[in-house]
Amino acid sequence: MDWVKRTDNCYKKLTEQDLAIITYLEKHQQELAEMTSQDLADACFVSRSSISRLLKKLEIDSFAELKFLLAQKESKAPVNQTDFSRVLSRYHRYIDQIFEKQDLHQLVKLLTTTNRLYVYGTGNAQKMEVESLRHLFTSVGKEVIVFFDQGEYDYIKVNVTSQDLVLLLSYKGESKEAINILKDLQYHSAKTMVMTQSSNNSMAKLADYQLYVPTESIRTPTKRTYEISTTFYFIIDQLFYDYCLAMEQKK
Repeated sequence: MDWVKRTDNCYKKLTEQDLAIITYLEKHQQELAEMTSQDLADACFVSRSSISRLLKKLEIDSFAELKFLLAQKESKAPVNQTDFSRVLSRYHRYIDQIFEKQDLHQLVKLLTTTNRLYVYGTGNAQKMEVESLRHLFTSVGKEVIVFFDQGEYDYIKVNVTSQDLVLLLSYKGESKEAINILKDLQYHSAKTMVMTQSSNNSMAKLADYQLYVPTESIRTPTKRTYEISTTFYFIIDQLFYDYCLAMEQKK
C-alpha cells in the first residue's frame, strides 16, 4: 500500500498531532532522506514515541520504510506541479477535522465574553485574513483593534486589560516578532490565542488558547510555490457565524 492510501485509510485514527507530522513530512520529503527519527521529532516539536505511534497507525514497520514510501511517492509525483484535485480532497478532510477534533465552542465563548479583540498577522497573507476578521466582527459592533508590528503593539499594550483577547495569526508559528509579543503578554492580564498551521510550534506553546488551521502548499506549472490559506478564511467565517448566534441567544 502506498503512502497516499495509507494516510487516507487511517485518517479517522489520526490525532491533530499526527496530522501535523504528516503535513511536515509531505512538505519536506527531500530533507527526510537525510533525517533520523529524532531529527523528525525535533522538527515537529514532538517526542520519538509520537513518531513511533504514528508509524504504527499507518502500519509502517520502520523509519526506513517511511523514507522509502515517501521517496516512492516523490518519484511518482508530476514534476514541478501539484495535483489540485488532491488539494481539494484534503481541504474537505481539513474542514471535517476542524469540526471533529477541535472545540470551537470554547473559543466562541471566549469571543463573547471579552471586551476588545486585538489582532495581529505575521505576514502579508495573514494581514489580509486579519482585515477580513476585522471587517466581519466590527460589522456587528465588536471592537477590533489591529496592530501591524512590534512598534504598534508597544504603543497600544498599555490599554490592554484582563477583559481583552489578543489574537495572533501565523502559518508556521515561528515568527520572532510574534513570539516576542506573546512573551511580553505573559506579563499582562489579557488572554491570548493563536491560529497556526499546526499545534506544535513556539507561538502555540506561549498562548493561552490554540486553534490549529491546516493549509496546503502547492506548486504551479510555472514552478511557483505558494500557500493556499482557504481554511483560515473558513475558520474566521465559522467563528463569526457562531459568535453572532451566541450573541442572539444572550438577548
